[in-house]
Amino acid sequence: MSSDQVTKVTFNNNMVYLHLQDWRVIGNPLDWHPWLESASEARRADVEMYELSVYFPQLDEGLDVEAMMKGMSPRRCQQQKTLV
Repeated sequence: MSSDQVTKVTFNNNMVYLHLQDWRVIGNPLDWHPWLESASEARRADVEMYELSVYFPQLDEGLDVEAMMKGMSPRRCQQQKTLV
């Protein structure tokens, strides 16, 4: 199992945290992910954990470990892609 394997997803104080196999915890503000911020607790609990990502089937969206480690808002990433 890779050290970037997600083992748990938690939510606290308007943040989403991914817990990794090697004990690292990475997080982003929930308002960076409006689709997740507005989701019910039940929909947030339905999560599939993979190496380098998590997927929320009921929301048809996911989070990427590498992107979260960079600490860059997904909205800003989208803006940069549009500018290129």
